[in-house]
Amino acid sequence: MRTMLGVLINPSAEGNPDFTQKRIPGISISRIQDIRKQSPPRIIKSHTWYRSDISRAVYLVRDGRDVLISLYHFYITRENKKISFADFYTAYSKGHYGQLWHENVESWMIHGKEKMEDDLMVIRFEDLKSDTISILRATADFLGIPYGEVELAQAKNWADIDRMRKIETERKGPIENKQASFYRGGKTGEWKSYFDSRIEEEFIKQSGSALEIAGYKV
Repeated sequence: MRTMLGVLINPSAEGNPDFTQKRIPGISISRIQDIRKQSPPRIIKSHTWYRSDISRAVYLVRDGRDVLISLYHFYITRENKKISFADFYTAYSKGHYGQLWHENVESWMIHGKEKMEDDLMVIRFEDLKSDTISILRATADFLGIPYGEVELAQAKNWADIDRMRKIETERKGPIENKQASFYRGGKTGEWKSYFDSRIEEEFIKQSGSALEIAGYKV
């Protein structure tokens, strides 16, 4: 989504990651100065839980089970660590990798919705994949970003996963293990190949209510 919004803001950048990161920066100490230099309204990317000082937000939620697969490859595969998914899940469930998925979801979809009302837009990752143009159009309207139908199509095409992988390869060199790529593919239902019955049962016990709140089957 961030890449596509970057294209709408500046089509001439053609989805260049450098422009996207500068114009729609993620929260970090190193980017504070860039964020402060931007004229409001500013668009900032964050994985934070709901905070009362955020006045308007687009919340992108994904099935927590698939989120865990993505986290596993981000923290383990990309770092070339030899840890099984089962061991990773045990560490995750104890908070070793930061805030748990259901805590983030519930903070936004319960407290955030209650406080922000129409200033909170919730998008499901799976809906964004299946109906990209419509979701992107609605998001641009919500954020007040001007666009045309040509720009919407360009944004979708320039943010294509294969194109982003190509850019990544050009910058970092060939990546032998595709699971180590930052752009793995965003598959849905991939968790079924990783979760055994114990992990699935434990995840549902811990995060089942958040899955239901976000509209996912338990």
